[in-house]
Amino acid sequence: MSYDDEEISRAARGLRREWESPHLWPRIHAALAAEAAGAERRRASVRVRSWLTLAAAAAVLVLGVSVFVRVPAPGPPIPAEAERRLLTERALQDVERAEGDYVRSLDALSRVAESKVEEADSPLMMSYREKLLLLDSAIAECRTRIERNRFNARLRQELLSLYREKQRTLQQLMKEDTDAL
Repeated sequence: MSYDDEEISRAARGLRREWESPHLWPRIHAALAAEAAGAERRRASVRVRSWLTLAAAAAVLVLGVSVFVRVPAPGPPIPAEAERRLLTERALQDVERAEGDYVRSLDALSRVAESKVEEADSPLMMSYREKLLLLDSAIAECRTRIERNRFNARLRQELLSLYREKQRTLQQLMKEDTDAL
């Protein structure tokens, strides 16, 4: 049996019902207001994360510049052998101080990204979490090897490259999170 469009339209008009719904508009209005407030909170969160990322990047830049700029301290003449030993100790102290500042800025960036990494509800976020765990493990291993030989420049270069990769990964993670909103 086949129905034509006119028969279906007549039948549909006969099925139509109207009823009073005094609470419908207030519920719609409340839902719209809650959605607008949630969007504003998300925008504020993105602004805060952007500022924190900028602050961390500025700290890293300042630390990078401070490694290359050294102001010699005036003092009495020092024998050549003692001076060489002092210079290497001072240089090492400068490097370790800069490294400490760099690590603190990375830790601040990590804290900002931590909630996103812990929630890890998408495959991409889970891969970021795994990459960060791998980087942290490599950093710990490299630092252990440096403790055995504090003057090993190759190990320090390796550690610096691991820190930079962690920073890039955290920045990409934050960018992905911002793009997702």
